[in-house]
Amino acid sequence: MDFFKIDKKSQEIIKLVVDKPTWTPGESSFIHRMYETYEEYLNHQAAKLGKINLTRYDTEYRKALYERLLELGIFERGDSILCLGARIGTECKAFIDLGCFPIGIDLNPGESNAYVVHGDFHNLQFADASIDYVFTNSLDHAYNFDQIIAEILRVLRPKGAFIAEIVAGSDDEHGREPGDYESAWWQKNDDVIQRIASHNLTIERKDRFSYPWGGDRVLFRKQS
Repeated sequence: MDFFKIDKKSQEIIKLVVDKPTWTPGESSFIHRMYETYEEYLNHQAAKLGKINLTRYDTEYRKALYERLLELGIFERGDSILCLGARIGTECKAFIDLGCFPIGIDLNPGESNAYVVHGDFHNLQFADASIDYVFTNSLDHAYNFDQIIAEILRVLRPKGAFIAEIVAGSDDEHGREPGDYESAWWQKNDDVIQRIASHNLTIERKDRFSYPWGGDRVLFRKQS
């Protein structure tokens, strides 16, 4: 008998254990994916675009986000918008539908992207106090959460606003566990909201949403 032969089911179990992401505790209810280097983080995040099909998302999320943004009633034609982690530019298109002037950044915007340029939301390439609104639904892809918030504050104009769509955490209603590409995670959305607010931002409005995943949309206003 070959004592070293492993059956198919055992192989699958071993693969799950080996492939399980390594996480480390962070502040409050946060956990962070372990990376040996920042370059490894960048490469991991940039690889996601090639693994997903965003065709349906591009149409459906554009419409859903447009309706959510319109409901806020705060945008004027020509407002400058910076979309962080914008991939192929779906959120930029929703802001264009509102008459705004958006630009997106992403570690991998793909080829011939008219809406998104290459950029890292930990180190924004834009001038201080130059942008009316910053939008993101990608905080779960942060390497250094507080550095991102600091960069958002730097580029926002006085009394500018940050709009975050925050995916429900592990212990939230309709929450879930992190997937293959999340690099930051939390138990409760409220922990994320309070952490953002601690950076000289005022919570102006909070609303629940359900597409493309459950979570909270929060409007933060930059304090004078």
